[in-house]
Parts: sequence; structure tokens; C-alpha cells
Amino acid sequence: MTVCAKTAIRAFKYVKNGYDAEAAWRKAICEFTASSHYRNKNCPRVAFCGLMSHDNKWNRTENAINARRALDVLRNNPDRKFTNRELWSIIGNASKSHDGQMDVVLALWDNKLIR
Repeated sequence: MTVCAKTAIRAFKYVKNGYDAEAAWRKAICEFTASSHYRNKNCPRVAFCGLMSHDNKWNRTENAINARRALDVLRNNPDRKFTNRELWSIIGNASKSHDGQMDVVLALWDNKLIR
């Protein structure tokens, strides 16, 4: 499981305990890595915040839109297992790296934390 996937699962638990999405992500990522590269990665953090928050600050971003589009694909295919690359390609971004966004979505989906 990737750092982003582990972080998403832990951050979800923090959100359920009252943390706002961004604070939950920032707290959780520190538990899994000391790497400033991972701690400062915007794509997975914003994807997570877009899934967890109704705040327009997050929901208008490309990363949050990608995460919600991926979630729609999963909802429409609940019995199919996707890799992060397959899911990324289906939502129309095959030429770019998902940079952890699909790890976030799939970790939450596969652990039945979002539906």
C-alpha cells in the first residue's frame, strides 16, 4: 500500500473524529513519512479534501474533480477491481501521472470508507 493510500485511510479516521479534511491529511501524512516530498504533495491531499469536504475551496480544483470522477466510475462498477492506472485512464488522464490521486480514491473505496 502506498504512502498516499495509508494516509487517506488514517486521515479519514481523523475526519470522523472531528478534524477538518486538510488538517486530517496533514496529521496523517506525518505518521507515514518524514519525506518533505510526500508531505508537500498537493495532488493526493487536494483529492482527499475534495472527497471529504463540501467547501468550494477544494471542489473546484482539478484534483478534487478527478477524485470525484473516479468515485463515479467506481460507483457505476461496484464489482469491478481497478488499478490506479486503469481508473486514471478511464477518467481521461492517461497521458499524465495520477500522482497519488487514484491511490487516495481506491484506498477509501477498497476499505469501504466511501461509497
